[in-house]
Amino acid sequence: MQKLIDEFDHLIEPGTIVTAIILSGVVDDCVDIMQENDNPDFFSVYIRGVDGVLQAIGDFSDREDALAYAARMVEKYQAQITDNTRKLLND
Repeated sequence: MQKLIDEFDHLIEPGTIVTAIILSGVVDDCVDIMQENDNPDFFSVYIRGVDGVLQAIGDFSDREDALAYAARMVEKYQAQITDNTRKLLND
């Protein structure tokens, strides 16, 4: 897991104030990419900054890797997590 954390940490600008960590299952149907937590193709982790903008910081094929990364980002940034992310982390 450390390798993945090191790999994606550079995507977050130094000094960014993270207000939320969001983990979503994603389905890519070649036309749209949609959030789908029941039967996803892959998992994405996002941050929301104080400006309200979402930034994808990691895509994972494995749910456990995505969960571990999201949990690490919550710990690192002491950010709130969305209700959906909280549910996935607590499942």
